[in-house]
Amino acid sequence: MQISESQVGRAVRTRRWKYSVSALGKHPVKDPGSEVYTEEFLYDLQADPWELNNLIDSNAHRPVKEVLRERLIRRMTEAGEAPPRIEPAEERSRGQLLVLDSEWHD
Repeated sequence: MQISESQVGRAVRTRRWKYSVSALGKHPVKDPGSEVYTEEFLYDLQADPWELNNLIDSNAHRPVKEVLRERLIRRMTEAGEAPPRIEPAEERSRGQLLVLDSEWHD
């Protein structure tokens, strides 16, 4: 999905997760896409349906981001876009967060 008319970005949503990237410095009307995107949001829709806790910088969620990043690239390519490079967000430890293997895929 295209995120909005105010930025150049892409996102993928599963039943559990919402993951989005944006193209910094691109014009939302003049630039239909980008060769490079940066991770912007990761939401756990099961635990946070109102999307109040952005997990994109959580090192515990790296496996989820990797799966969703590959899925997004695949979907973009299937839609006729060139495969982009997606820059990972800077990560940090966020306390006792843990993602189980069974939670990566949805």
